[in-house]
Amino acid sequence: MKKVFITGFIVAFCLLIIPLPGVIKKQNGSALAAAQEDTPIYINTSAPVYGENVIFRIKTENGIENIPADEYITGVVAAEMPVSYGIEALKAQCVAAYSFALYRKNARQGEEYDLTDSYKTDQSYLNEAARREKWGDTYEEKTAKIKEALSEVSGQYLCYGDSVALALYHALSSGMTNACSDVFGGDMPYLISVKSDADMLSPDYKSVFSFSADEIKTKLSPIKEASGEGDLFSEATVTESGFVKEIKYDGETVRGTRIAELLGLPCADFTVEFSSGTYTVTCLGKGHGVGMSQYGAGQLAETGSTYAEILSFYYPGTNIVKN
Repeated sequence: MKKVFITGFIVAFCLLIIPLPGVIKKQNGSALAAAQEDTPIYINTSAPVYGENVIFRIKTENGIENIPADEYITGVVAAEMPVSYGIEALKAQCVAAYSFALYRKNARQGEEYDLTDSYKTDQSYLNEAARREKWGDTYEEKTAKIKEALSEVSGQYLCYGDSVALALYHALSSGMTNACSDVFGGDMPYLISVKSDADMLSPDYKSVFSFSADEIKTKLSPIKEASGEGDLFSEATVTESGFVKEIKYDGETVRGTRIAELLGLPCADFTVEFSSGTYTVTCLGKGHGVGMSQYGAGQLAETGSTYAEILSFYYPGTNIVKN
Protein backbone atom coordinates (compact mmCIF):
# COMPACT_ATOMS: atom_id res chain seq x y z
CA MET A 1 0.00 0.00 0.00
CA LYS A 2 1.30 3.41 -0.67
CA LYS A 3 2.21 5.10 2.46
CA VAL A 4 1.14 8.52 1.69
CA PHE A 5 0.31 10.67 4.67
CA ILE A 6 -1.31 13.58 3.09
CA THR A 7 0.47 16.63 4.27
CA GLY A 8 -1.24 19.31 5.76
CA PHE A 9 1.12 21.64 19.54
CA ILE A 10 -2.65 22.76 22.15
CA VAL A 11 -2.30 23.32 25.24
CA ALA A 12 -3.00 21.51 26.93
CA PHE A 13 -5.58 23.37 25.14
CA CYS A 14 -6.42 22.55 22.89
CA LEU A 15 -5.71 19.14 15.67
CA LEU A 16 -7.66 11.58 4.49
CA ILE A 17 -5.16 9.33 2.02
CA ILE A 18 -5.18 7.13 -0.74
CA PRO A 19 -2.48 4.53 -0.81
CA LEU A 20 0.13 3.99 -3.45
CA PRO A 21 3.11 1.64 -3.34
CA GLY A 22 5.88 3.25 -1.37
CA VAL A 23 4.58 6.38 0.35
CA ILE A 24 2.13 7.43 3.04
CA LYS A 25 0.99 10.93 3.94
CA LYS A 26 0.60 12.83 7.14
CA GLN A 27 -0.54 16.19 8.74
CA ASN A 28 0.55 19.46 10.38
CA GLY A 29 1.02 21.12 13.68
CA SER A 30 3.04 24.40 17.59
CA ALA A 31 4.97 23.79 19.05
CA LEU A 32 2.57 25.04 21.65
CA ALA A 33 0.51 22.06 21.80
CA ALA A 34 2.16 19.26 20.09
CA ALA A 35 1.85 17.38 23.34
CA GLN A 36 -1.56 18.66 24.30
CA GLU A 37 -3.62 15.97 22.66
CA ASP A 38 -4.36 14.38 26.00
CA THR A 39 -5.42 17.66 27.58
CA PRO A 40 -9.18 17.59 28.26
CA ILE A 41 -11.37 20.04 26.37
CA TYR A 42 -13.55 21.92 28.82
CA ILE A 43 -16.74 23.61 27.65
CA ASN A 44 -17.47 26.70 29.73
CA THR A 45 -21.16 27.34 30.21
CA SER A 46 -20.65 31.00 30.94
CA ALA A 47 -17.88 33.56 30.99
CA PRO A 48 -16.79 34.33 34.56
CA VAL A 49 -16.46 37.95 35.57
CA TYR A 50 -12.83 38.98 35.85
CA GLY A 51 -11.76 42.18 37.56
CA GLU A 52 -9.04 44.57 36.48
CA ASN A 53 -6.44 42.99 38.76
CA VAL A 54 -6.44 39.38 37.63
CA ILE A 55 -3.82 37.17 39.23
CA PHE A 56 -2.76 33.84 37.77
CA ARG A 57 -1.42 31.04 39.96
CA ILE A 58 1.37 29.55 37.87
CA LYS A 59 2.91 26.18 38.73
CA THR A 60 6.66 26.24 38.07
CA GLU A 61 9.55 24.02 39.10
CA ASN A 62 9.97 26.32 42.10
CA GLY A 63 6.39 25.96 43.27
CA ILE A 64 3.28 28.03 42.68
CA GLU A 65 3.73 31.73 41.92
CA ASN A 66 1.02 34.40 41.93
CA ILE A 67 1.61 36.54 38.86
CA PRO A 68 -0.38 39.64 37.78
CA ALA A 69 -2.07 39.17 34.40
CA ASP A 70 -0.02 41.70 32.41
CA GLU A 71 3.28 40.38 33.73
CA TYR A 72 2.17 36.83 32.96
CA ILE A 73 1.10 37.71 29.41
CA THR A 74 4.39 39.54 28.84
CA GLY A 75 6.25 36.37 29.81
CA VAL A 76 4.05 34.17 27.64
CA VAL A 77 4.45 36.32 24.53
CA ALA A 78 8.21 36.43 25.11
CA ALA A 79 8.28 32.63 25.21
CA GLU A 80 5.76 31.86 22.50
CA MET A 81 6.12 34.38 19.63
CA PRO A 82 9.14 35.98 17.94
CA VAL A 83 9.25 39.64 18.98
CA SER A 84 10.34 40.46 15.44
CA TYR A 85 6.75 39.94 14.29
CA GLY A 86 4.62 43.03 13.62
CA ILE A 87 2.92 44.87 16.47
CA GLU A 88 -0.56 43.73 15.38
CA ALA A 89 0.57 40.10 15.48
CA LEU A 90 1.94 40.64 18.98
CA LYS A 91 -1.38 42.18 20.03
CA ALA A 92 -3.22 39.15 18.65
CA GLN A 93 -0.86 36.87 20.59
CA CYS A 94 -1.49 38.85 23.79
CA VAL A 95 -5.25 38.43 23.44
CA ALA A 96 -4.99 34.75 22.50
CA ALA A 97 -2.65 34.03 25.42
CA TYR A 98 -4.90 35.88 27.87
CA SER A 99 -7.97 34.06 26.56
CA PHE A 100 -6.22 30.71 26.92
CA ALA A 101 -5.17 31.60 30.47
CA LEU A 102 -8.67 32.67 31.50
CA TYR A 103 -10.11 29.51 30.00
CA ARG A 104 -7.70 27.38 32.01
CA LYS A 105 -8.30 29.43 35.16
CA ASN A 106 -12.03 28.90 34.81
CA ALA A 107 -11.64 25.19 34.08
CA ARG A 108 -9.37 24.63 37.08
CA GLN A 109 -11.52 26.30 39.69
CA GLY A 110 -10.97 24.55 43.00
CA GLU A 111 -7.45 23.41 42.12
CA GLU A 112 -4.29 24.82 43.66
CA TYR A 113 -3.02 26.41 40.44
CA ASP A 114 -4.44 27.92 37.26
CA LEU A 115 -1.72 27.04 34.75
CA THR A 116 1.71 25.50 34.46
CA ASP A 117 4.61 27.26 32.72
CA SER A 118 4.99 24.44 30.19
CA TYR A 119 3.71 24.35 26.62
CA LYS A 120 3.17 20.63 27.03
CA THR A 121 0.16 21.21 29.25
CA ASP A 122 -0.61 24.94 28.93
CA GLN A 123 1.58 27.68 27.46
CA SER A 124 5.21 28.62 28.00
CA TYR A 125 6.14 31.46 30.34
CA LEU A 126 9.46 33.25 30.93
CA ASN A 127 9.94 35.38 34.02
CA GLU A 128 12.02 38.56 33.90
CA ALA A 129 15.27 36.80 34.74
CA ALA A 130 14.72 34.23 32.00
CA ARG A 131 13.85 36.97 29.50
CA ARG A 132 17.02 38.88 30.33
CA GLU A 133 19.07 35.73 29.85
CA LYS A 134 17.35 34.94 26.56
CA TRP A 135 17.62 38.42 25.04
CA GLY A 136 20.79 39.82 26.59
CA ASP A 137 21.55 43.30 25.25
CA THR A 138 18.24 43.46 23.38
CA TYR A 139 16.17 42.92 26.54
CA GLU A 140 15.01 46.52 26.91
CA GLU A 141 14.10 46.90 23.25
CA LYS A 142 12.15 43.65 23.03
CA THR A 143 10.42 44.16 26.35
CA ALA A 144 9.32 47.63 25.27
CA LYS A 145 7.80 46.23 22.06
CA ILE A 146 5.79 43.58 23.90
CA LYS A 147 4.63 46.10 26.48
CA GLU A 148 3.59 48.50 23.72
CA ALA A 149 1.43 45.79 22.17
CA LEU A 150 0.03 44.72 25.53
CA SER A 151 -0.78 48.27 26.62
CA GLU A 152 -3.28 48.52 23.76
CA VAL A 153 -5.06 45.21 24.42
CA SER A 154 -4.61 44.66 28.16
CA GLY A 155 -7.65 42.94 29.62
CA GLN A 156 -9.03 41.89 26.24
CA TYR A 157 -9.97 38.27 25.65
CA LEU A 158 -12.03 36.21 23.22
CA CYS A 159 -15.51 34.89 23.88
CA TYR A 160 -17.73 32.64 21.82
CA GLY A 161 -21.28 33.42 22.89
CA ASP A 162 -21.13 33.58 26.68
CA SER A 163 -18.05 31.40 26.97
CA VAL A 164 -14.39 32.28 27.19
CA ALA A 165 -12.76 30.90 24.04
CA LEU A 166 -10.06 28.26 24.20
CA ALA A 167 -7.67 30.23 21.99
CA LEU A 168 -5.24 27.54 20.92
CA TYR A 169 -2.36 28.57 18.69
CA HIS A 170 0.65 27.03 17.00
CA ALA A 171 3.87 28.09 15.32
CA LEU A 172 3.17 27.30 11.68
CA SER A 173 0.48 25.46 9.76
CA SER A 174 0.90 23.40 6.61
CA GLY A 175 -1.11 25.98 4.66
CA MET A 176 -4.39 25.06 6.30
CA THR A 177 -5.10 24.93 10.03
CA ASN A 178 -6.73 21.92 11.68
CA ALA A 179 -10.14 21.60 13.26
CA CYS A 180 -9.98 20.99 16.99
CA SER A 181 -12.16 17.90 16.56
CA ASP A 182 -9.56 16.32 14.26
CA VAL A 183 -6.69 16.76 16.69
CA PHE A 184 -8.01 16.91 20.24
CA GLY A 185 -11.43 15.38 19.84
CA GLY A 186 -13.43 18.34 21.20
CA ASP A 187 -15.83 20.04 18.81
CA MET A 188 -15.22 23.79 19.07
CA PRO A 189 -17.18 25.87 16.50
CA TYR A 190 -14.48 28.56 16.45
CA LEU A 191 -11.58 26.11 16.13
CA ILE A 192 -12.21 24.99 12.57
CA SER A 193 -9.92 24.53 9.60
CA VAL A 194 -9.07 27.72 7.70
CA LYS A 195 -6.63 28.41 4.89
CA SER A 196 -3.39 29.98 6.01
CA ASP A 197 -1.50 30.10 2.73
CA ALA A 198 1.10 32.58 3.95
CA ASP A 199 2.59 29.84 6.13
CA MET A 200 4.03 28.22 3.03
CA LEU A 201 6.35 31.23 2.70
CA SER A 202 8.15 30.39 5.92
CA PRO A 203 11.72 29.06 5.63
CA ASP A 204 10.70 26.55 8.31
CA TYR A 205 7.65 25.35 6.39
CA LYS A 206 9.18 22.07 5.25
CA SER A 207 11.56 19.80 7.13
CA VAL A 208 12.91 16.41 6.07
CA PHE A 209 14.26 13.64 8.30
CA SER A 210 15.94 10.35 7.45
CA PHE A 211 15.92 7.25 9.65
CA SER A 212 17.42 3.84 9.15
CA ALA A 213 15.19 0.83 9.70
CA ASP A 214 16.96 0.13 12.99
CA GLU A 215 16.49 3.72 14.15
CA ILE A 216 12.76 3.55 13.45
CA LYS A 217 12.43 0.31 15.38
CA THR A 218 14.39 1.69 18.32
CA LYS A 219 12.58 5.03 18.50
CA LEU A 220 9.16 3.44 18.13
CA SER A 221 9.85 0.55 20.50
CA PRO A 222 7.59 2.12 23.20
CA ILE A 223 4.73 1.35 20.80
CA LYS A 224 5.86 -2.21 20.12
CA GLU A 225 8.90 -4.30 19.36
CA ALA A 226 8.50 -4.46 15.60
CA SER A 227 9.33 -7.80 14.09
CA GLY A 228 8.49 -7.07 10.47
CA GLU A 229 10.89 -6.22 7.70
CA GLY A 230 10.59 -3.68 4.90
CA ASP A 231 8.13 -0.79 5.16
CA LEU A 232 6.47 -0.96 8.57
CA PHE A 233 3.97 1.88 7.93
CA SER A 234 0.59 1.56 6.25
CA GLU A 235 -3.00 2.80 6.21
CA ALA A 236 -2.83 6.39 7.38
CA THR A 237 -5.95 8.38 8.20
CA VAL A 238 -5.38 12.08 7.66
CA THR A 239 -7.35 15.30 7.87
CA GLU A 240 -8.09 17.58 4.92
CA SER A 241 -4.96 19.55 5.75
CA GLY A 242 -2.80 16.42 5.87
CA PHE A 243 -2.51 15.92 9.64
CA VAL A 244 -2.06 12.25 10.42
CA LYS A 245 -4.78 11.20 12.82
CA GLU A 246 -3.85 7.52 12.84
CA ILE A 247 -1.46 5.25 11.03
CA LYS A 248 -0.55 1.59 11.26
CA TYR A 249 2.94 0.74 12.45
CA ASP A 250 3.81 -2.91 11.98
CA GLY A 251 0.08 -3.64 11.93
CA GLU A 252 -0.79 -1.67 15.05
CA THR A 253 -2.92 1.49 14.82
CA VAL A 254 -1.15 4.48 16.40
CA ARG A 255 -2.00 8.18 16.66
CA GLY A 256 0.01 10.40 14.35
CA THR A 257 0.93 12.63 17.27
CA ARG A 258 2.48 9.66 19.07
CA ILE A 259 4.65 8.86 16.05
CA ALA A 260 5.68 12.52 15.80
CA GLU A 261 6.56 12.62 19.50
CA LEU A 262 8.71 9.50 19.45
CA LEU A 263 10.51 10.47 16.24
CA GLY A 264 11.07 14.04 17.42
CA LEU A 265 9.12 15.56 14.53
CA PRO A 266 7.93 19.20 14.66
CA CYS A 267 4.35 18.18 13.87
CA ALA A 268 2.07 15.32 12.87
CA ASP A 269 1.64 16.64 9.35
CA PHE A 270 4.05 14.25 7.73
CA THR A 271 4.55 11.81 4.90
CA VAL A 272 6.70 8.71 5.11
CA GLU A 273 8.53 7.11 2.24
CA PHE A 274 10.54 3.90 2.50
CA SER A 275 13.31 3.04 0.06
CA SER A 276 16.43 0.88 0.24
CA GLY A 277 16.17 0.42 3.99
CA THR A 278 15.75 4.14 4.74
CA TYR A 279 12.67 6.01 5.89
CA THR A 280 12.35 9.59 4.65
CA VAL A 281 9.86 11.63 6.69
CA THR A 282 8.74 14.98 5.32
CA CYS A 283 6.96 17.41 7.66
CA LEU A 284 4.99 20.53 6.79
CA GLY A 285 4.50 23.13 9.50
CA LYS A 286 5.22 23.14 13.23
CA GLY A 287 2.88 22.29 16.06
CA HIS A 288 -0.64 20.88 16.33
CA GLY A 289 -2.06 23.21 13.71
CA VAL A 290 -5.20 24.21 15.65
CA GLY A 291 -6.29 27.83 16.02
CA MET A 292 -4.03 30.77 15.20
CA SER A 293 -0.90 30.21 13.18
CA GLN A 294 1.67 32.54 14.70
CA TYR A 295 3.63 32.81 11.47
CA GLY A 296 0.39 33.40 9.59
CA ALA A 297 -0.53 36.12 12.07
CA GLY A 298 2.85 37.73 11.48
CA GLN A 299 2.29 37.72 7.73
CA LEU A 300 -1.22 39.16 8.05
CA ALA A 301 0.15 41.94 10.24
CA GLU A 302 2.78 42.71 7.61
CA THR A 303 0.09 43.12 4.97
CA GLY A 304 -1.97 45.53 7.07
CA SER A 305 -4.39 43.37 9.07
CA THR A 306 -5.26 44.54 12.57
CA TYR A 307 -5.08 42.26 15.57
CA ALA A 308 -8.89 42.10 15.64
CA GLU A 309 -8.96 40.98 12.00
CA ILE A 310 -6.27 38.37 12.66
CA LEU A 311 -8.20 36.96 15.62
CA SER A 312 -11.47 36.97 13.69
CA PHE A 313 -9.80 35.07 10.84
CA TYR A 314 -8.31 32.31 12.98
CA TYR A 315 -11.15 32.13 15.55
CA PRO A 316 -14.28 32.73 13.45
CA GLY A 317 -17.40 33.64 15.36
CA THR A 318 -15.60 34.92 18.46
CA ASN A 319 -15.86 38.40 19.92
CA ILE A 320 -13.31 40.48 21.79
CA VAL A 321 -14.38 41.27 25.36
CA LYS A 322 -12.61 43.52 27.85
CA ASN A 323 -12.37 43.09 31.61
